[in-house]
Amino acid sequence: MNRILKDIRRWLPGVLVSIVLLAILSRAVDWNSAVIAFTTVNWAFVILHAAFYFASVSSRAMASRALLENRPSFRDSFLAVMQGYLLNNVLPLRLGELGRAYVLGRKIGVGMFNTLPAIVIERFYDLAFAAIVLIGTLPFVLTGVDWAAPAATSTLIVVAVGLLSLHLMARFRVQLKAWVERLGHKVALVEKYIVPQIETFLDGMVVLTNLKSFALSLFWMALTWAFGLGYMYAMLRGFYPAATLAQSSFAFGASSFAGAIPSAPSGLGVFEGAIVGSLAIVSVDSGIALAYAVMHHLAHLVYAGIVGLYGFSVDKIGLMDLYDQLVSRKNESPSDSKVS
Repeated sequence: MNRILKDIRRWLPGVLVSIVLLAILSRAVDWNSAVIAFTTVNWAFVILHAAFYFASVSSRAMASRALLENRPSFRDSFLAVMQGYLLNNVLPLRLGELGRAYVLGRKIGVGMFNTLPAIVIERFYDLAFAAIVLIGTLPFVLTGVDWAAPAATSTLIVVAVGLLSLHLMARFRVQLKAWVERLGHKVALVEKYIVPQIETFLDGMVVLTNLKSFALSLFWMALTWAFGLGYMYAMLRGFYPAATLAQSSFAFGASSFAGAIPSAPSGLGVFEGAIVGSLAIVSVDSGIALAYAVMHHLAHLVYAGIVGLYGFSVDKIGLMDLYDQLVSRKNESPSDSKVS
């Protein structure tokens, strides 16, 4: 806890963004409509949301396994995904990805910087699918908005370039490592922070040179997003029987991009604001939209909390101890980051 307080200058801006968005929502939302939505929700769709949610997590765990060449078991990969979600929900600075890399490295006996590239690749996949979802739904939900399609298309192009760059880094990792080491002799910061980690990091990207592993990871991530579309649609139907798949998919894509905005832990306020704002564009009542967003957010917090805490208890890892390790990890060498 003391470490979190010391880092207050780093995470306070995100908290302020969340507070501002929550204040805006408090004035913009029809609260009577929100109360009615909560009291009339169709719980069968909430249960269906849970089924799609865990199917999506399972597919993401399989994608993670493919990117790590099947070194972690499905159980370990599944728990690590939920542990990463839990960390993002309770700790500042969005440490979930680093935390999952640490946990996965611990489970398979390698350094965190060996598993981190797989999660970086996964995030590129997420950006690509978010852009595809937005581009695919725009013709059905928006008219006369000239900037939306080019913005989503540009994101897709940037992601494609990023994945190609990662592939080239993996293919020419020996030459790249030699160049970084030469640069390290000239630049002290490179020698201190990058040279010790570069070999481990590049080795973790070798999966991009394996066509089978790459194709499998892409397939499982596509399935992850398909199930994601399913759970968002199911939840919206629970509050709004007339909902269409295009409406929920548009909100899903918009909220995924909103995740890049600094916020309090769990994306509090930012997620709800993105959902309410995007659904307002497609004529969904603000109270219904907020109820939908809050219910999904609560479900995510509960599921990640239960499964994630179970995973940490099995691994015998304390959250505050892990936070201290993650924020100081950049000062360690690859040999330091390996776990016995």
